[in-house]
Amino acid sequence: MKPLQSTICLFLLLALMQATSQAQTKISGQVTDDKQKNLDFATVTILQAGDSSLVKSTVTDSAGRFRFEKINPGSYILAVSFHGFKKHHSKVDLKSADTEVTLPPIAMAVDSKTLKEVTVTSKKPFIERRADKLIMNVESSAVAVGNTALEVLKKAPGVSLDKDDNISMNGKNSVLVMLDGKPTYMSNADLANLLRSMQSSEIESIELITNPSAKYDAAGNGGIINIKTKRNKNLGFNGSVTVGSGYGRTSKYNGSTNLNFRKGAINVFGSYNYSNNGNISSFEMDRVVTDRGIVTNFEQNNIWDGRRDNNGYKAGIDYFVTKKTTIGLLYNGYSNSVSELANSGTNIFNGGFQLDSSISVLGNNRQRYVNNAINFNLKTNLDTMGRELTFDADYSKYNGKLDEFRDSYYTGFANNAGVEKVNNLAPADIEIISAKLDYTHPLNKRLKIETGLKSSWVTTDNNFRFSNFISQAWVSDAKRSNHFIYKENINAAYLNLNKEFKSTTVQLGLRGEHTNSNGNSITLDSVVKRDYFKLFPSLSISQKLGKNHQVGLSISRRIDRPSYHNLNPFIYVLDKYTYEQGNSRLNPQFTNSAELSYTFKSSTTFTLGYSKTSNVMTQITEQDNTTKVTFVQQRNLDDQTVYSFNVFAPIKVTSWWNMNNNGQVFNLGFTADLFGERLKASQTVFQFNTDQQFTISKTLGAELSSWYMSPLQYGMFHIRNSPFVNIGFKKSFQDNKLNMKLSMNDIFNTQRNRGSTSFANMNFNFRNKWESQVVNFSLSYRFGNNNVKPERKRSTGLESESSRMKN
Repeated sequence: MKPLQSTICLFLLLALMQATSQAQTKISGQVTDDKQKNLDFATVTILQAGDSSLVKSTVTDSAGRFRFEKINPGSYILAVSFHGFKKHHSKVDLKSADTEVTLPPIAMAVDSKTLKEVTVTSKKPFIERRADKLIMNVESSAVAVGNTALEVLKKAPGVSLDKDDNISMNGKNSVLVMLDGKPTYMSNADLANLLRSMQSSEIESIELITNPSAKYDAAGNGGIINIKTKRNKNLGFNGSVTVGSGYGRTSKYNGSTNLNFRKGAINVFGSYNYSNNGNISSFEMDRVVTDRGIVTNFEQNNIWDGRRDNNGYKAGIDYFVTKKTTIGLLYNGYSNSVSELANSGTNIFNGGFQLDSSISVLGNNRQRYVNNAINFNLKTNLDTMGRELTFDADYSKYNGKLDEFRDSYYTGFANNAGVEKVNNLAPADIEIISAKLDYTHPLNKRLKIETGLKSSWVTTDNNFRFSNFISQAWVSDAKRSNHFIYKENINAAYLNLNKEFKSTTVQLGLRGEHTNSNGNSITLDSVVKRDYFKLFPSLSISQKLGKNHQVGLSISRRIDRPSYHNLNPFIYVLDKYTYEQGNSRLNPQFTNSAELSYTFKSSTTFTLGYSKTSNVMTQITEQDNTTKVTFVQQRNLDDQTVYSFNVFAPIKVTSWWNMNNNGQVFNLGFTADLFGERLKASQTVFQFNTDQQFTISKTLGAELSSWYMSPLQYGMFHIRNSPFVNIGFKKSFQDNKLNMKLSMNDIFNTQRNRGSTSFANMNFNFRNKWESQVVNFSLSYRFGNNNVKPERKRSTGLESESSRMKN
């Protein structure tokens, strides 16, 4: 009987479950605001009426709708919440006969008290001075809507971009740009595309760290720019899509998408940006060579017609293990390619300026750069007092390749007339491994200690192969080829002490870095080893002198190591009289800098700076009068000294007209012994840029920006001025979710490089013009819940290493 009883019991149990299932009810409804507009991503919960225990929870979709499945009969409380609105509660009674219940529309009432509190407490000053950084609070300014992140960055105090999107700060290059505390691992072009795809409404602030603390890598005398995106805590999904095009002399296209999803303990995010840009540029150089009284004149003209294809991508996940511990995985990469046709001609004249001979060169080259980087990270709060431990492990693999075919046609040469066909093949592989550990320990509410360790290992493999086309076959040229392997290990430790007084904040730090490197030119049988340990102290002081006045002082010592590309002693031949050569004996440069600042009403800032760089790495041109050959190489000069004074003044002229003005005066000086002569060059330079923003209507605006720099003496070169003016219009739709922009860069087509030198035995001048006058159109759209918390902010361990790769 027992088997039969068991079977009957099982049958009755299944029948009961079936009946219960059939009795379950579906509940649906819709949530709107007080103006009957649908509220997406409002939180809807069902609570037991007896004890208010949670039954189920969901969020509304883009139409404000919600739906619950399989709710048992009974009495419930329906709760709806959304930031800025009063909480809604209503009673719901479900009977056993109910199969589906559609609730009346729920209209949320505005919580004016909450909105008022938010307006008062969240307002931050436009410019905020901290002990070690200057913060530009974007969300508190007129640039918070309708601009891209790149446009906002250009408006930051002391920040400027050149024609190749290289970023400088207070006149210094080698700036590290970070997003939410993480290096981007992107080329300058990819980084610019990424910032163009980001809207200003996504940015909370921009941190300008001219003299970074000991916590950061000592590399980079230009400082750090950290762009912080907004942090919100709601769950859900959001994203943005941007498309654009432009035309100057060639066409340009770009597009990007950013996606972010957060639910429970998981945050998943990713982005992709693409650009395909053409560019036509020209370079002209006139050179005079005098050898034992005989004068030879060279006139060189070069035209490049190229197209660059950029693909940048990012994906990651954060898992919140507990309230105190989070682990994450982050992937970054780019795949870029360049195709270029080159046409150059050189006419050679005798002393009477009669044509003696000529060289015509046709080039066709293909370049490809691929980088993939992965980061594992962990962050844990050890207690409620603020003790924190973070760990990062990174791996990066880079592959670059240049494949160039060049035909040179010689006319009028007694010993070298005819055609010379050559091929340059230059593959490069770079592998980087890094790990770092950071620990924060507050001793009390006003005193904090930070300490950490970092190690990195770099291996580069460059195999430059030069071939000549002889007798219908490619023949390797061993004299012009070179296989170079470079290995580097850096171990670092730091200690930071931060103390807050009543109106003063002091931060004192010390970082030590031990560098061991080995550069092996296999072809030349030459090995260059380096083994050195250096200390990098830093000091930052911030003092409030009242409500409207604040001063700051920062002092630091930094290092810049040579790029991996420049350390390779290859020879890249352009023609019979011109080539470029790497330098395996290039040493790092060291910079000591100090900066004194004053901020008035959290808006206008005045900055006085000084820096001195020893062993400064500079591009040098050298000429052999006998062979009439000129070549370019990176070398170390003795010193570079910079005195600077910067003023940043945002002005609200009227309710519809805002100005951001940035003026700088600096003196740049160089000293060195070159070619048996003493180089001592310095010049005071004035630089000014202004950005005018005009509000035509609530959704329509215009911008006019201009830039000017007076002539500059940079090392052995005298650079002439190159002003330009840009104009743009922007239109917003759908509560600023859809933004359209039409702009024109360099409307007068005045942007170019012009320079000359007459140092030692050299006498030449050059002119460089690129496609600067371009009309651009872009369209961007943000969708989903705009209050979703973005990916966690953190820094990885490849801050300085990745910036030394060619891209």
